[in-house]
Amino acid sequence: MDQIKILYGALEPSVEGHSVLRGVLDPAELWGIAIPAYQRETVREGTIDDLSAAYKGKTGRPPDVELAVRGTRYDLREDSGTFTITGDVFVVDGLQRLSGARVAANRDEAPRVGATIYFGTTEAWERERFDVLNMCRTRLSPNLLLRNRASQCPWLGSLYALCLDPSFALYEMVSWAQYMRRDQVMTALTFVKTVMRLHARFGSGRSAKVEELWRALPLVMADVGQDAMIANIRTFFDLLDSEWGVREVLYKNRAIHLKTGFLSALADVFAEYPAFWSGTALRIDRDVARKIGKFPLNEPSVRAMACSGSNLIFLTRNIVDHINSGKRTRRLVASDAYQAVPPAAEAVSRRL
Repeated sequence: MDQIKILYGALEPSVEGHSVLRGVLDPAELWGIAIPAYQRETVREGTIDDLSAAYKGKTGRPPDVELAVRGTRYDLREDSGTFTITGDVFVVDGLQRLSGARVAANRDEAPRVGATIYFGTTEAWERERFDVLNMCRTRLSPNLLLRNRASQCPWLGSLYALCLDPSFALYEMVSWAQYMRRDQVMTALTFVKTVMRLHARFGSGRSAKVEELWRALPLVMADVGQDAMIANIRTFFDLLDSEWGVREVLYKNRAIHLKTGFLSALADVFAEYPAFWSGTALRIDRDVARKIGKFPLNEPSVRAMACSGSNLIFLTRNIVDHINSGKRTRRLVASDAYQAVPPAAEAVSRRL
């Protein structure tokens, strides 16, 4: 039978007939804990790395994991408070934290993993406990995560402050909270993703993950310049406001120009073509702005792409073709990104 050690342990009164032990897992025996069939799969490697880093952070270790022992056998060394548990031990809650701790242990970092252990359990009891813990848990909104990061990252803080500036087109209309208000038209995640796509020519990338966004933002803003980036963001959203309206939007579901798909596609167009840039400054001629404002957002195929966020390369190509239509000079020259558009894109473009 397997054995695991619990350091600095202390027994508590029984819960629903199960003895309860609290303590710290011996780092050398993290691999002795089994993963039962009712558990979810482990998350991607990058998240596990972030969790492993949390065990050596300055803000304390992650919450305790919950374990279950389908038996009652243990030995106690009273002089050290070390419990040695004999039998199968299963993780009920905290699989991702446990996985992160294993990564940290592989790096010889000796993570201190707190644990609450229930004795005398059954698989049926564990499944019910797993369901209760996870059904009642509210996933933290990425918008709130970004707001919290804004207090640590001055560059992200400048974007948060911009959304609270009465002169900005999106003043108080971006949600940086757990829940979105009815009068808000955009999430902080969509806003920051759009900002990064707009500056993709400066190496910002097009990530959709919070941890990658807030790490990449300082590097890009350092290259572009904070004042220049804020000015570019204003230019982008002022265009949307002047051509379709932003400040007076009452029904966000009808505002196709504020959907993630359209924002991403339009930002990609500006990022891709040098004609829109003077150094690090975004420049949109009034004639071009008017032309963009006539883009057929309510055409069914465009509306579908803008609302779903799918087929961005088609939507981006359609915007470029619309800007170029009727022009003999000062046309946008297709970059490598649009040299080999699939035939289906041409069909969509012709329908427009």
